[in-house]
Amino acid sequence: MSMAENNLLVVDRDDDFVASAKTLFDGSLPVARTLEEASQTVTSGDVRMVLIGPSYNDDAAMDQIRSLHNQDPSLVLMMVADVVTADILRKGMRAGVSDVIEAPLDEAKIEAAIEQFAHDVLKRQVTDTSSEAPEASGEKGRIITVTSAKGGSGKTVLATNLALVLNRFPDSKVVLVDADLQFGDVCLVLQLEPRFTMVNAAHELHQLDGELLDSLLTEHPSGLKVLAAPLEPAFADDITTAGLMQMLDVLRDNFDYIVVDTAAMLDELILSLIEKSDDILMLVDMDLPSVKNAKLALETLRLLKFSTANVKLVMNRSNSKAKLDNKEIEGALKMDISASVPSDAVVAASVNEGRPVVETDPKSRVSKGFESVAELIAGKVPEAEGRKSVFGRK
Repeated sequence: MSMAENNLLVVDRDDDFVASAKTLFDGSLPVARTLEEASQTVTSGDVRMVLIGPSYNDDAAMDQIRSLHNQDPSLVLMMVADVVTADILRKGMRAGVSDVIEAPLDEAKIEAAIEQFAHDVLKRQVTDTSSEAPEASGEKGRIITVTSAKGGSGKTVLATNLALVLNRFPDSKVVLVDADLQFGDVCLVLQLEPRFTMVNAAHELHQLDGELLDSLLTEHPSGLKVLAAPLEPAFADDITTAGLMQMLDVLRDNFDYIVVDTAAMLDELILSLIEKSDDILMLVDMDLPSVKNAKLALETLRLLKFSTANVKLVMNRSNSKAKLDNKEIEGALKMDISASVPSDAVVAASVNEGRPVVETDPKSRVSKGFESVAELIAGKVPEAEGRKSVFGRK
């Protein structure tokens, strides 16, 4: 088989595996016995693809493989496993592996892997050429994650209305990402029927670029783009944290604002989003359970050494007849309230109709509340004149 010697590196400690790989490549194949040695070879040579043998399928190796991927994200990492299980696939993808091949190796499997490798390189070259102008500006989109430590707090309503307000800014490109992977309601609230979801993007991670990802987005009548959550909870497992982070990187290169809606939990995905985001909007209701959960979430972040400098508190239903006042809440959470959204019956009606309130009733107090949140991100919000017509409804 023909392959430039320095392009492909085989890594395994098992003599039989290395011998079988060398046979397939007529003996002309650089080999590393450890992942540390592979890292040194990658640094010193022109390696573009690494074939990792079954010796390195364990959890400890995954961390080293992730380091190899981080050392050079353009590397195509292929893993060989005696049995390809969902668990190995999931862990491999999280570590940055492009594909997992089932042993034993044969010419057809290797040729398929190399064909994919060539396709990826070509894709990268096309992307690099087409993206020279945006890269020259050095500007990347702003990621805004909307989170809450309690379910039913109105995260999705805030995320959808915020995205629509940001979409008013002239020449701004806005995308809304539904990262509530099991029960995402963004498309329901916006009355959209997605043809594609982030599951489709997850299956194309090896070749994901701006053009491909844009073709998987759903467009709202206002021009806002949406990356939809999986349509069924069972498909949530198709989305790895690393995969979603890769999608956000692509979106960041192509949009000015990326608004991310989340589930009400503090897990690996949410922590990764918090770490990656420019702004974290923590929505808190004016009731004791919501404040208690927010306090626990913030204390957990501080214990884990996560910076809370980018966290902004947003009070929801701020005019409700709660016994807590703003000063009590700020004292409990050790953080100032940055914006408030009042309670209003029009919000429930807007959700049920799939017509966001900032579009249908832009002069209402609650719409002004959503605008105050947008101003934390982007400054003075343009007027909403003439925006209702995008729905084609009276």
